[in-house]
Amino acid sequence: MDLTAKILITLVALATGFAPMLADFNATHATNPLWTPHARFHVVWQVLCQTGVSLLILYLTWLASFEGHLILAAIVNFNWPVTFFITLFNMKRFAGSLKDVNGIPPFRFRIGGAEHLVDTNLLGASVLTTLNVVATGLLLA
Repeated sequence: MDLTAKILITLVALATGFAPMLADFNATHATNPLWTPHARFHVVWQVLCQTGVSLLILYLTWLASFEGHLILAAIVNFNWPVTFFITLFNMKRFAGSLKDVNGIPPFRFRIGGAEHLVDTNLLGASVLTTLNVVATGLLLA
């Protein structure tokens, strides 16, 4: 069970630590001409900060050997989704949005012949949160 939990924790850490570099270090975010320079500064800072947190999680998962290191890794791994959902539920307070006009298109899927659109960030956060909840449950079982 620990190996499965370690793999799930690792997948979440890699996704939250390195996928945003691909998604955000381009013209949709970090070099977006529609964003203010200060907003671009903050997105780069936020991505690099989460990368550092993810590297810590990977260390705790695979190299640390103290009692509770895997539980600590799983708990720290909740940093990204918890802050994502706090921000999501407070978007009206700062006129936020999950996407920009020139941003990443939504994920499309069909159910019963009807097409549905889900924001890519929301889908990713939901999947990664679920994986980390499963990993944490395995460690606590």
